[in-house]
Amino acid sequence: MQVLDFFREQESKISVKWDGAPAIVFGHNPENHKRFVGTKSVFNKRKIKINYTHHDIETNHGDNEKVASILHTCLECLPDKCGVWQGDFLGFGGTDTLTPNTITYKFDQEIKESIVVAIHTNYTGTKMSEMVADFNCDYDAWSLDNKVKYVKTDATITSRRKRIDYFIRLASATANLIRFSSEQKGKQLKIEVNRCIREQRDISSAGMGILRTSLYKLMIHIKELIMEGIESAESVECAIMGEPTTHEGFVMTNKFGTYKLVNRREFSHANFTVQKQWDK
Repeated sequence: MQVLDFFREQESKISVKWDGAPAIVFGHNPENHKRFVGTKSVFNKRKIKINYTHHDIETNHGDNEKVASILHTCLECLPDKCGVWQGDFLGFGGTDTLTPNTITYKFDQEIKESIVVAIHTNYTGTKMSEMVADFNCDYDAWSLDNKVKYVKTDATITSRRKRIDYFIRLASATANLIRFSSEQKGKQLKIEVNRCIREQRDISSAGMGILRTSLYKLMIHIKELIMEGIESAESVECAIMGEPTTHEGFVMTNKFGTYKLVNRREFSHANFTVQKQWDK
């Protein structure tokens, strides 16, 4: 029901979900004010991997040559900027085409900067393990740099079909007729839904029952109608295995929460099945 309220709300902030790898976290550690780079492991509760020097990178990530190489370059190229920031690493410059993960991005000209990143999150807090995320980064604050190409992450809703509100009302009525599953049963159903997506089967075979399956499909339809009206600020061609596609999805935030909008039947299926150049 909260997601339906989220869909109904029209005052939202939207950013593009770039398909990068790995996630890069950098900035100044608020606990000691030292500059660092790392992956999301900087937020670990136990085995924290935060890198202030190239030696730290070898110690923490030397077992993964590709990750270590990326972090070494990021330590040299990313700005010495206060705060804690997160972005997706898209690749190295010297080309106009990048395939960081599942999607291949083709830019309109060769990238002259050393690395390409999409900054999408900043964090606040006094401890790394207790940081609070804010999905609102100003592209203009990152645009002047000869070492890093900062792709635009902002997006806007350029149109919204009237039938979206009709489907939201229909989904609300359907939800009132449903007895929702327990949290444990919900986890099991999620596994079955993912299996349906991986095997390209209709989700009606996931065992949710007629009403829950109908509601699930309604929610998917509403989400995809909203996504049709969203336009990215960055001009780039997207493809999966040579076939044209759109961005992985979007992150939308309003007073009812923050959710990722992804075309799961296309992108998630490809993410499950396409052989990656990226070794996680």
